[in-house]
Amino acid sequence: WNGSFYPRRSPTSFYALMARASSDENAERMIQDWLLSPKHFCIAPDGDFANNTDDCYWGLPSIEASDPAFPPLGYWRGYVWGPMAQLVYFSLREYDHLEIVRNGRKALCSQMKKLMLSQWHSNRHICENYNPHRNGTDWTGTKFYHWGALTGLISLLEEGLY
Repeated sequence: WNGSFYPRRSPTSFYALMARASSDENAERMIQDWLLSPKHFCIAPDGDFANNTDDCYWGLPSIEASDPAFPPLGYWRGYVWGPMAQLVYFSLREYDHLEIVRNGRKALCSQMKKLMLSQWHSNRHICENYNPHRNGTDWTGTKFYHWGALTGLISLLEEGLY
């Protein structure tokens, strides 16, 4: 430990919101500048993938899309993980009183649900993690990896169905 901050941004950067450790202004800025940015975490404001590149199409990669470590797509360098999506979802719920955060949460749910269903409909897989590329086919884990379903569970929570 050298006293410096870790220079990379990942979905874990949003976890501070779960502890309500951010001011409203900082929370709004985090969502506007990072979560809803096609250059960083690729959640389109309406959850419709608008302006997302094919490289970061599905959104919420495990390292921001503009990071030099993103293109090689290592196991933890760019894949989309259900547990991260769920924890970001829980984090955003803590700032529900802010419209941009609430909208970002709804967009996150929409994109994660569509990601999970894309693999389910095409391969009948619930993946350990998902490739962030629009037409990505690689993923890891067995065909039915329990925490991969968290990408869909957040939509059920959002809709009050669970």
